Amino acid sequence: MKFRLQKLLDFASKQEELIKQELFKVRMEKKKIEEEIQKTVDYLKSLENEIFGKQINGLYLNMLLEIKNSGEKYIESLKDKLYEISLMEEKILKDYLEKRKERKSLEKLKERFKNKEYIELQRKDIKNIDEIAERKHFFGGEK
Repeated sequence: MKFRLQKLLDFASKQEELIKQELFKVRMEKKKIEEEIQKTVDYLKSLENEIFGKQINGLYLNMLLEIKNSGEKYIESLKDKLYEISLMEEKILKDYLEKRKERKSLEKLKERFKNKEYIELQRKDIKNIDEIAERKHFFGGEK
């Protein structure tokens, strides 16, 4: 007999794999944003060192301060984006765990089905062997 929920199990496995891939993409994007934030912070620190380390004229100083302000705004926008991606990651992770739980439940059902089928086959084999032994006994088997 065939496991009736096999198509559902296959579908659940495929869904789980798709969600896993989506989670991987989101995590890679999150890592990329974190690296971009770190790179920008490092650049702003070097810019700050340049501002405080040298005597510079007003126009150049003004330009450096504008660059610094723009960099800080850029970091804030990246942090906002990182927050949104983190929320998305949590949602996808929750979906993934739910799909994995669903798939594992179906796999347990399949395993139980196989065990039940195996036990039933064992019973049939034992019954057949008993019938053969009984026939031999009653109808003149070896003495």
